[in-house]
Amino acid sequence: MFFIGIFGIEQKQKEISIKKNTICPVCEALGNYRLIKSYNYFHIFFIPIFKWNIQYYITTSCCKKMVEINEEVARKIENGENVEIDNKDVKMLYNNVQKFCPNCGLELNTDFKFCPYCGHPIL
Repeated sequence: MFFIGIFGIEQKQKEISIKKNTICPVCEALGNYRLIKSYNYFHIFFIPIFKWNIQYYITTSCCKKMVEINEEVARKIENGENVEIDNKDVKMLYNNVQKFCPNCGLELNTDFKFCPYCGHPIL
């Protein structure tokens, strides 16, 4: 958070939707996933004025992965359309060196057993 008087810049993550009993785009198993929107925004008196660096992520319940999703497909889901997500619509976010918390989405070191930000167990 960055403040100068009455305005500032913040980063926010917002859960858009939860899809239940769907085919996972990563491991192709039956499971659930959450669509998360992450963005930076400029605010005046805590009222958001404009957003930038908008990214969409999916966290899966079956394989415990967090992947980035194509923005066009994510916007359709955000608008309430029923969209099937394929392997071509997602991109893996991490390699063997770093990973992300499946609960809060923040970047973690690979040797963490629990997220230091939210306390969620890391599998």
